[in-house]
Amino acid sequence: MCQYEIIYYHSNHSSLYEIIRDYYLLYEYNSTNFTCYTHLQCNRGPFPACLDWSEICDGQVHCLDGDFDEEHC
Repeated sequence: MCQYEIIYYHSNHSSLYEIIRDYYLLYEYNSTNFTCYTHLQCNRGPFPACLDWSEICDGQVHCLDGDFDEEHC
């Protein structure tokens, strides 16, 4: 049994990346309760600013102290 299920799938998708990208192009991510991603060292500024999972590998640098959120994407 899987913890997560991908129900947004079309036969023209060739990778998980394409499925996720196309999903969020259609359904904008609007989070009201941000979850801080703590596995990367990232200075976002004074509390409560933190790195959200949706800001990792999105093509924009969000860390004030380096491009840690865009490395290895």
